[in-house]
Amino acid sequence: MAATVTESGGMKVITEVIPQTDPRAAQLDSTAPQPSSSQVKGFRKAQPKALGAIQIVSGFTQISFGIALMVTEFPAPALTVASGVYFWIGFLLVSSGSVLVETERRESIWLVKVCYIISGLVILATLAAMIIHSVEMGQDIPWCSILEGNKMTLLNCSQSVYILSHGINSVFILLCLLELCTAIAALVFGHKAMKQQDYTRMVL
Repeated sequence: MAATVTESGGMKVITEVIPQTDPRAAQLDSTAPQPSSSQVKGFRKAQPKALGAIQIVSGFTQISFGIALMVTEFPAPALTVASGVYFWIGFLLVSSGSVLVETERRESIWLVKVCYIISGLVILATLAAMIIHSVEMGQDIPWCSILEGNKMTLLNCSQSVYILSHGINSVFILLCLLELCTAIAALVFGHKAMKQQDYTRMVL
């Protein structure tokens, strides 16, 4: 066992090398933190369980409305139903939320990395969904027109139909904003966790 003393900035730094056969080495091994523990704890500051719950509820809401609108708008679906946006963003949110909740239960840096990747996909998906909903709000309602020969003839739909259609799209745009915020929070904290360095004792 050897110890060295160095002085730096008016402070003394004592470095002690402990052989592997020393009983204190085994004690240090048992008390040393896991390499990924501090990274996972840093990620948990984002409250992944709460973020995951929000995404799961939002995902099932998207899927439920997608099924209902697909049935009601058949055989002339609007852009959002025809694109399947309710389903692919819904399943993506449920998957992302499930992984976020799992990071609260299991201490694994790999789960944090998966959350980081999926959160990036959720951000892209929500932005695409917001664009699709916005485009649909500027289009004519498909079931308010009829095809006669090669020409589309507009029907006299009541104003309440347009209000309902625009209202649904507006609600889902706001829901996408909420989903976007949760994904950004998970992405930022995931990035910080992966960049965080762990400092552990070295035993020779």
